[in-house]
Amino acid sequence: MSERALEIGFVNLNEDKRPKRNTEYEVVSASSDLLADLSYPDSDIKKMSVDLFKLYIDNLPDFTSDNEGLIKIQVDTRNPQDLDGETNDATFASEFQVSDGSHAPTFLYRGVFRNVLLRDWVNLRFDLYELDTDSSVYYEKIKSVLGNVPEINNLDVLKGIPYLNLATNLFEGVITTFGKNPDDHIWGEVPLLELEPIPGSAFLRTGIYVLFERINSEDEDIRFEDLLYVNGSLIINGQEKVLSNHLIFGIGLKAHNV
Repeated sequence: MSERALEIGFVNLNEDKRPKRNTEYEVVSASSDLLADLSYPDSDIKKMSVDLFKLYIDNLPDFTSDNEGLIKIQVDTRNPQDLDGETNDATFASEFQVSDGSHAPTFLYRGVFRNVLLRDWVNLRFDLYELDTDSSVYYEKIKSVLGNVPEINNLDVLKGIPYLNLATNLFEGVITTFGKNPDDHIWGEVPLLELEPIPGSAFLRTGIYVLFERINSEDEDIRFEDLLYVNGSLIINGQEKVLSNHLIFGIGLKAHNV
């Protein structure tokens, strides 16, 4: 089974600055012209923060309904001492255990990135893995191989704290050990979010985003018009479809004054 097809949506809050309780909001494509009118910081360098709100698992390719997984998010960021230099990678990874048809714990209001520096665009890479063995075993194995690097010994990677460069390589090393079968890698999307995207591409704005699979466990198509955001969660709009695997996250943009 290959990686699953995803869509990235944006919660249309209309004129509301923050979502109001018991109010239903539509989910639109992140490339919708509705986002074009939303303001963004008028500065050469911007600061971006990313929070995770909810991870919902409809189904992972396991023999049971109890799943162990890993979600990894990677972002480009600039060195504040060399804003004109190359971008670096920052990585967040977190292990989770969850049953089918439920939300994974420890993702509520989870701050993962703070003050990521960018100019006009950012790459966000989303990877979701179904694990066959306790991930702590793999982390400790990789850490022992890299034990001569002092920073490695101080990383409590299972807490899901983001690190630059070193941890990116660490996580990549861990993930290569998971590949027991083709189903292990569920997501592998790298959306490009831009402040002024070409037509059809995704906008980078302050707000709530939704990354969701196009097909649910019942082989039903999930479309933007099927989804509503209410009280911090997704619901199906007036139908009996099953929600697919999805991640709800927030992006905040501010000006960076050098």
